[in-house]
Parts: sequence; C-alpha cells; structure tokens
Amino acid sequence: MEPIKFVQSWDPVAGRKQEYASFITWEFQPNMKALGLEVVSGWYTLMGRGPHILIESLAASLDQVERALCDEGFREMLTRFMNLVTGYSSRVLEPAEWKTGRRREAPSQGEVKLVQAWDVLPGEQEAYNRFMREIYLPQMEAIGLAVNSGWHLMIGSGPQLFSEALALDLASLSKALSDERYLRLIMRMEDLVTHYESRVLIRYRTFLDVLHDIYGRAIRAVAPDEMHSMVGPVIDYGRRE
Repeated sequence: MEPIKFVQSWDPVAGRKQEYASFITWEFQPNMKALGLEVVSGWYTLMGRGPHILIESLAASLDQVERALCDEGFREMLTRFMNLVTGYSSRVLEPAEWKTGRRREAPSQGEVKLVQAWDVLPGEQEAYNRFMREIYLPQMEAIGLAVNSGWHLMIGSGPQLFSEALALDLASLSKALSDERYLRLIMRMEDLVTHYESRVLIRYRTFLDVLHDIYGRAIRAVAPDEMHSMVGPVIDYGRRE
C-alpha cells in the first residue's frame, strides 16, 4: 500500500520568528514524530499563492492520520502553535491514478520543487487520463522536470490534483520553465483542466538557515521556560502512557 501524505501549511507571525524557530525545533517536530507523523520534508514557498511554509508527513493509512489528529496532545500542541503562526491549514493526499509505474524517490540534491495543481474539467476525464500518460509525464521528463509524485486530494480545500517535480536548483528550474515545450504543454493542459496554479518551493531548511543567520543569537537565547510561558504548558510526549 502506498503512503498517504499529510500536509500542513502556515505563515510565521511577524515579530515572533525567534520563538517560532525554537518551537519548531524543540516541540513541533519531536511531537509529530511521537504521533507517528514524522516530518519527512519541509518547504518554503518562493513563488506562488498560499502560506509560505509547507510541512509534509507520510502515513500508512488515513486511519493513522485521523488517530493523530484526534490525539489530545496534538490538539493542545496545535493550540499553542497558533500563537506563533497564521493562516494554518492542512490537507490529506493519496497517490493519483496517473502516477508513473515506478515511483521515483526524491533525490537528496533536489533542493527546489515545482508543484502544479488543478481540477479536471467535467466530461474530460478520459481525455485527461490519456494526456497525462502519453504527453504530460514524458514531456515534463524531457525538459528536465520529471514528475516524482502525483497526488489526489482526500481531505482539505483547493484543487483536487497535484503534480510534484524536483529540480537541482533554481537555475535548473528556470531553464526548464523557459523551455518553449513547457509553455506548449501547459497550454494543452488548460484545455482539459480548470483552477490551474503552480508554486515554486525551496527546502525549508534553507529558510531556517537564513532565519538563524538573522536571529540566531536571539533564537538561542529563548530558554524553554520562556517559550512555555509564551505558548502555554507543554506535554512531554516521551512520558505519555
């Protein structure tokens, strides 16, 4: 069985980036792991609509995600987290039917991700499926943006379908997007889909590195007791029964 993806997104509250970075490091990530939804990747939106931060976790099933979301500790942690972020949302994704026969593993050097999203036009499902298999996937690979995963929205709002392609860096992505074949591909796709949108993401650790460069001393100066007084009492997941 292929994994389910749980995606959380938000923007840090202005003026509280020091506290935010400490909370992510010392509370959010460890607690997500304890709940069985360990963070496998994080991204910062460089170009495109929506919250800037996207954090991705994988689960074996929808039941596993639902159990974590119903966990009292998760809800309490999320309540505290809301003091440090705005525009929080989440969605649950399952692998799309048109995905490639062999599932590609994301290369470690893939520092930039292109995410495309859309809905299929009514009555165009058969033509759309053929387009994805015969034209979209081969052409994306030919221009250097091989699709490593495709997803269908199970729970959440927004477009129903997502395509993810990785690039080595921004220069590689820019070269692919400036290829005339890419423009032709999107123009053909728009005959079959609606609500099309795209986003360019960079690795979240790059954002955190910059954040630490700017606020490093202040972040390290945020003591645990000070953090807990800002966001409320903290549950020690390691000691929960």
